[in-house]
Amino acid sequence: MFFVFCIFILPITVLVILLLSTRQKTDSESPPADPTEVCAFCQKDFPMNQLLEKEVGTYGRVYCFCRECIEKLYNEFKNQQTQKQENK
Repeated sequence: MFFVFCIFILPITVLVILLLSTRQKTDSESPPADPTEVCAFCQKDFPMNQLLEKEVGTYGRVYCFCRECIEKLYNEFKNQQTQKQENK
């Protein structure tokens, strides 16, 4: 009787427990969230729909930029241009 338990019943029980535990994990998982990417400047994670993707250089490397970093760059450029015009 012990032989039958060790050879047949115990492995089947372990298999059923493993199958049920993996099945519960997949059922309880939420749908995958929007993919995220890191901003090339501030290194913060953002959903891809909030980033601007640009191919930079001749190698075809694609960088992602967030709105805040783009605005900072624009403001720096604008300030630089106004300073150059004032110095003329």
